[in-house]
Amino acid sequence: MNSNELILHLSSKDKKISKGSDIGYVTLPLILISEKILARITILLEKKYSISTSELDVLSSLHSCVDEKHTLSPTKLYERLFFSSGGMTKVLKKLEAKGFIKRLDNKEDKRSKLVRLTKSGKEIVEKSLSDVIELEEEMFGHVDAKDRESLSRLLFKTFDGIKE
Repeated sequence: MNSNELILHLSSKDKKISKGSDIGYVTLPLILISEKILARITILLEKKYSISTSELDVLSSLHSCVDEKHTLSPTKLYERLFFSSGGMTKVLKKLEAKGFIKRLDNKEDKRSKLVRLTKSGKEIVEKSLSDVIELEEEMFGHVDAKDRESLSRLLFKTFDGIKE
């Protein structure tokens, strides 16, 4: 569906349901854009790097942590990423099997292990994020810089206005 078809679809929506609101012209394109972006990123990561978006999220979080050793506890990771502890454990096991992270003893808490980004984990996160940014640039290449800036400002304004 292209933008003209989407506009036509929205203009023919049931007025009883929408009560004349035009919010669909905002929310539906946002949802569709988000789905397309995530689908393309997912395909890129799986084909080129054999990692999932969840795995990239964990690697990126470790890469960007303040600690220059790129080390966090699993609890800190799942709090940052809004994963369940079970979901985090599953992702960490996959990353460890691939050699992208290492589990270390935690001297402060003997019940848990710390998670550290390995050299190959650092390399894959840097390469894959670079490719993701390149893909996003390609997807938004038809939108000029001034419009991107306006879109970004509006999206962050909307984000700040939405109550949890």
